Amino acid sequence: MTEELFEYAAYVALLIALALPLSGYLNKVMAGEKNLFSRVLVPVENFIYRGVRIDKNEGMSWKRYLVNVVAFSVVSFVGLFALLMLQGVLPFNPEGLPGLSWHLAFNTAASFLSNTNWQSYSGESTLSYFSQSIGLTVQNFVTPAVGMAVLFALFRGIVSEGKVSLGNFWTDVTRAVLFVLLPLSLVVAIVDVAQGSPQNLNDYDTVELLEPVGIDAHGNVVDADDPAAVQTVTQEVVPLGPQASQVAIKQLGTNGGGYNGVNSASPLENPTPLTNLIQCISLLLIPMALVFSFGRFVADRRQGRALFAAMFALLLVGMVVIGFFEQTGTPQLAQDGAVYMGMIDQSGGNMEGKETRLGVTDSSIWAAFTTSASNGSVNSMHDSFTPIGGMIPMILMALGEIAFGGVGCGLYSMIGFVILTVFIAGLMVGRTPEYLGKKIGPKEMRMAIVLCITTPVVILIGAAVLCLDPATVDSLNNSGAHGFSEVLYAAISAGGNNGSAFAGLNANTPMINSVLGLEMLANRFIPLVATLVLAGNLCKRKKVATSAGTLSTSNAVFVFLLLLIILLVGALSMFPALALGPIAEQLQMVLG
Repeated sequence: MTEELFEYAAYVALLIALALPLSGYLNKVMAGEKNLFSRVLVPVENFIYRGVRIDKNEGMSWKRYLVNVVAFSVVSFVGLFALLMLQGVLPFNPEGLPGLSWHLAFNTAASFLSNTNWQSYSGESTLSYFSQSIGLTVQNFVTPAVGMAVLFALFRGIVSEGKVSLGNFWTDVTRAVLFVLLPLSLVVAIVDVAQGSPQNLNDYDTVELLEPVGIDAHGNVVDADDPAAVQTVTQEVVPLGPQASQVAIKQLGTNGGGYNGVNSASPLENPTPLTNLIQCISLLLIPMALVFSFGRFVADRRQGRALFAAMFALLLVGMVVIGFFEQTGTPQLAQDGAVYMGMIDQSGGNMEGKETRLGVTDSSIWAAFTTSASNGSVNSMHDSFTPIGGMIPMILMALGEIAFGGVGCGLYSMIGFVILTVFIAGLMVGRTPEYLGKKIGPKEMRMAIVLCITTPVVILIGAAVLCLDPATVDSLNNSGAHGFSEVLYAAISAGGNNGSAFAGLNANTPMINSVLGLEMLANRFIPLVATLVLAGNLCKRKKVATSAGTLSTSNAVFVFLLLLIILLVGALSMFPALALGPIAEQLQMVLG
């Protein structure tokens, strides 16, 4: 157990140690100040502006900023949708894979546009090299850049006094991609390639199995000499292609879409302990750095530390609970002591659905990190987690993924909860609510409420629609409480813009693809619009002087209130649904 605790601490310590210096770099980049890569990349940046005729110093009001975000997103969606539908006639398709159905193309385009990267397919058997690298990888870069741009627009709205400009959308997106996402992705991709991840355009390879296996009439794998075997398999196809480049940005951009169906559980995407460490750290690196960037931007680092404390508390509790229940397992696994569940010479605990080379600890850390971010990559199958171990990722996603959330979108959703907390605390003491010297009025409160409740509302509506469709039952691997958990997890993952899968639901049906696609779009763009409206309202307000009665938003009391509001609004809204799924399943296991 000591080794496991040390590993938990090492992951967290390394993450914080990298996020702190990155936060200062992010602020310099988004402000256009001289930075580490200025000499090399500023000429490239200026060339881009000249090529598309953009004045990088031209400011935009919130309305104009929003119009540009929407226009860019619509073009991205239509382009990706068309590319996926026409995949069969496009180049770099050595396996001759056909174009996608309309509903799968819609779901996939909505998924990668919204930074969700939910996948109702296995990438290596569905998408060509062209679709993977030109379609999906490009969106993996621009969607987190859009989130970062909108977040910094909100930052500017908070600190400005009487100005209407929130910056320039095109400048913000260009800098986010060019100075942040590309250099970091290059480093991670080089490490992945050095450790064994493919990065080529070669045809898929075929290798001989060390030991033949049989396939029975139902498609299950059995021993080659089993009488039930109707087919013997002696070879295996190894998918190749540009994998490392997509894996790097899927982690750093909180995207999560796997090149292969089993995502980062695949030794092709995640071959060694070093790649597992780097990819896991990459999940939360930029979202955590942005929290510290906020404190720097508003010239009060205590504000950033307060938000970090709240987010980190949620992450830490989630990580500990997942680790405990996965290491403990269930009474059914232990079989009254007949099965050894200890950790001597083995990982121990619940190893169902986990890679033996990774074990319970690495799988639990990854599950907590990926559902705290709006990432969705997995290195184990969450459908095989214990009921409570699988419930915690659901809660982390259902909260709006604010601990630490996606690139940009996680923090601006958290600021919505901050404003709600300030308002409620102001009512308690009879003062007009203020945040960072700005009065919070009815317009700001309406937008804050939208930021707080959009995620649970979208999730619950989506889950209800899926449950009303009789065909959903046919897509499940399990019945009862666990089957409902599979549906609920899908609705939460899509509605929370996460993208991870429980791996127990065949989601590739017209109904499920359509519902989840609409969920993803709604939860991406409703909060985004609310954030820009909020930024536009705040930037017009003059700052007021701090007085003895001003509520502190950087002390431990405020952090406690913030966590309380998050749990009341986010967690309790999901409790009835969770009670029908993982909680009911846990009680069934405990009570027999």
